[in-house]
Amino acid sequence: MIRDLALAAKAACSLEDQISLVPLVFQLKDLAEKATKSGLLALESELSQISDPFLNLGIQLIIDRVEAENIQDILDSDIYYNESNGRQLMKKIIIREGLLRIQAGDTPRNVLICTKIFLGKLEPQHWRQ
Repeated sequence: MIRDLALAAKAACSLEDQISLVPLVFQLKDLAEKATKSGLLALESELSQISDPFLNLGIQLIIDRVEAENIQDILDSDIYYNESNGRQLMKKIIIREGLLRIQAGDTPRNVLICTKIFLGKLEPQHWRQ
């Protein structure tokens, strides 16, 4: 998990922006469910439906069986050097966390818990599906 206070300050976003990221957290949970049930290679069938280039890249790296440390380095490089901030940066941080946990074989519930923590301002009603 990223623990960088300067990065956290850059990723600060409005309540509205945080609410808009809730579907992403559930998407990562769903990807974790697919990986848990059918294996990491099953994520390949999801690529055509993923429009976000950062998420798509991460899924491709997982499918290609790139080592976890290398995936982390690639995603972190994008986060630190591509001048994102606010909602876009928060989105990348959530994606990074979810993908690394999916690759590590974490349960879908754990992926959900460890990604929604970044949206700590949200009330419980925002997490109802």
